[in-house]
Amino acid sequence: MATGREEAAPTFSTWKRRLGQVDISQTRKEVQQFVEVLRAIGTPMVDDLEVHFVYCNPRSNQVQLAGEFNQWGSRGRLIKLAEIGETGVYYHTLKLKSPGRLEYKFIVDGKWQTDPFCAMTVDNGVGDKNSAFIVGDLKDPPELQTVPGIAHGRVEKFEFHSVRLCNTRRIYVYLPAAYYESTGRRFPTQFVHDGGEYLDRARFAIVMDNLIAQSKIPPLIAVMMDPVNRMVEYRANQSYADFLASEFVPAIDTRYRTIADRDSRAVMGASLGGLISIHTALRYPATFSRVAGQSSALQFAEEPIGSLLSRVKHTPFRWYLDVGEYEPSFIPAHDRFVRVLKRRRWACFYQRLPAGHNWTSWRAHLKDLLIFLWADNTGSAAPAMKAK
Repeated sequence: MATGREEAAPTFSTWKRRLGQVDISQTRKEVQQFVEVLRAIGTPMVDDLEVHFVYCNPRSNQVQLAGEFNQWGSRGRLIKLAEIGETGVYYHTLKLKSPGRLEYKFIVDGKWQTDPFCAMTVDNGVGDKNSAFIVGDLKDPPELQTVPGIAHGRVEKFEFHSVRLCNTRRIYVYLPAAYYESTGRRFPTQFVHDGGEYLDRARFAIVMDNLIAQSKIPPLIAVMMDPVNRMVEYRANQSYADFLASEFVPAIDTRYRTIADRDSRAVMGASLGGLISIHTALRYPATFSRVAGQSSALQFAEEPIGSLLSRVKHTPFRWYLDVGEYEPSFIPAHDRFVRVLKRRRWACFYQRLPAGHNWTSWRAHLKDLLIFLWADNTGSAAPAMKAK
């Protein structure tokens, strides 16, 4: 008599059915086998665009899920995992619309923790780890890797004391190899918010080396600034914008061989760093002409940004913007902002990415950002407007 064929790679649906149908006397044995499978293949279990989160502990009373796909459970959006019978196996199935790379955590009886069977963890920037998973063929691009045999720039570090703000912050300055080879030459400047994060987590200096070596961008000075109080300074703060444009930029122009004009300066950042970059450029259009924001928190300051936009109708800018498809609260403000840019006929590259609010996505698109901002300085053709 024919018997059921055992799957070489049992799917979650198969295990769910087995655990739901097994005789209670065999439950423990089946759960132990399932746990062995999870240890071997890891979690979450991914089937095309379906992602199955699984947690196993018969002593747990409640298991919840939070991640970039539900805005980390903000406004009571924690996802409650369902238990399969009384097995102590909890699960939730998430259906994605497209490939992506997302971060998440479990909340087990009120305590946040990473997924014990997930092999991929990432630094979450606040001294802890998040679990992460990838759906589809998403890999770090080659420009994030150090290439031997090409010219490498150097990074200088110093403390800058602001008279205007009465505080001191850490500064990291990338100087391209050409800065030392051509001592009479002056260079364009890229100002980068959350500078230490971009340097360490986004490998900014490595990306600069590789793109300059490939003649994708001109040799640039990159000035990467750490915040002192990020939540205050970067939230469209006028005092900070005044400091940046009126105190810090002139100090950099004095200290380094920069080209001291608006067309040779760019400002950029991610999340709130993107917001303050946009705010400062619009407030000081004579200082910056090139602006980039990655997952910019525009929704926190749409009214002041709109007011500033109305004042600079005839000033040319070059804009790079991206946002993740798994950042639903970020997308509407981006779409509205880009519609204004299109009406102004400003050079703009906008893309909605299969990603969440994380450094893996931001660093993977630094090449897009830098090439678009500076392509007109290299003779390369710049990408056209891309709004999805």
